Amino acid sequence: MAKDLSEQLGRIGHKAELLVTRYATLRDDNTRLRDEVVELKARIHALEAENEKLVMQLEFLRLSSTIAPDSQATLKARDMITNLVREIDACVADLMKDI
Repeated sequence: MAKDLSEQLGRIGHKAELLVTRYATLRDDNTRLRDEVVELKARIHALEAENEKLVMQLEFLRLSSTIAPDSQATLKARDMITNLVREIDACVADLMKDI
């Protein structure tokens, strides 16, 4: 009977050690995975920001290709914008004279 109890106690001790080892392993894995989640979330945010930037650039490129589909049209559009800016500056200067 004492031998049976001793054997049972030995098995329980062994199982307790096994549980402690498994717990430590799982705790370390949990910590590592939580750190990985934080890193991946940061990467997601960075990629979303980059995606927004690229979408904006794509929209600008679409707009510019609509305005000026080739280099000659680009030069004409640039000249037109330059002239409009000069006219606006002249109007602002005229308005400032009246003040």
